Amino acid sequence: MSIDYNSIKKFVKLLTCVCIMCIIITCISIIHIHDKLLHRLFLRINDTVSVRGKYCTVIVRNPLGRLGNVLFEFATAYGLSLDHSCNLYIGPKFFNELGRYFEINLTNLLTESELNHILSIKKIYNHCTYFPELFHPNKSENIELVGYWQVHKYFVNHTNEIRHQLQFKNTILNQAKNFIKKNISSTISNLVGIHIRRGDFIGQRKISSDKFIFDAMTYYKTKYRSVNFIFVSDDKLYCRNVFGKRNDTVFTPNSFTPAMDMAILTLCDHIIITVGTYGWWAGFLLHNKTGEILTDAKPNHSPLDVNCEPSVFFPSWFSFLNVTK
Repeated sequence: MSIDYNSIKKFVKLLTCVCIMCIIITCISIIHIHDKLLHRLFLRINDTVSVRGKYCTVIVRNPLGRLGNVLFEFATAYGLSLDHSCNLYIGPKFFNELGRYFEINLTNLLTESELNHILSIKKIYNHCTYFPELFHPNKSENIELVGYWQVHKYFVNHTNEIRHQLQFKNTILNQAKNFIKKNISSTISNLVGIHIRRGDFIGQRKISSDKFIFDAMTYYKTKYRSVNFIFVSDDKLYCRNVFGKRNDTVFTPNSFTPAMDMAILTLCDHIIITVGTYGWWAGFLLHNKTGEILTDAKPNHSPLDVNCEPSVFFPSWFSFLNVTK
């Protein structure tokens, strides 16, 4: 049997051509797929760099802590977004928490869908620390705030916008106004709110002394003629036992929620605050813009007693009793 070498050569050439064509087609397909992937990647990167034409995003997803801390987290995110012209994303849990008490009306917030287009998000954890450069000029940055952001410097330039967003709902505000109307004589010219934080701080942190409260009350009685004091606290029994013998004191009922108590404080002419963030926010939201806000902290530390720098925790209009004239 003879072998037809010419036929074999032709077959090998044909097979080689077919293989080469297959390789070429495969390469073209790979390049095409790669091209499409690159195109999609560049689109997503472009979305990340410039979502809605902005080059930075501030994100807060879940509220942490109680009312005072949650307000700090919200105000910091909102203030940073205004300061740096960033996109702002606020998680639904924040609106569920604060929306029960305040008439928050923010527009143009980033949606969940838009947030999902952002590839690189840097989480920044904080506990009362001021970072002067959270954002760098001409650089795309997306940050998520986590922890306790008890630093007023992040939103001090936008106090009016913050106060506008944190107006109490009418149901809460009207109840606070009615309580004051029923319990405080119209002849009283100065109503001083006093917040005393005890609760979980007892045995854990420094709490304000009875002497500080009495001294602060004396300060207002000496400075102003007609003064009444209204107490709110997480330990109202203690307040009634210690300060209830005076004829110039009123105490909010146990049925009042923390939001109602805070609304009461904001309607006063002046405020005395003790340790914690709750009283801080009552002072910040005080309706009387010329009112005095007194705290017992010494100038070299904050009443949080967690190494907060006073210059970043206290606004300039808060006063220390021991240096108040």
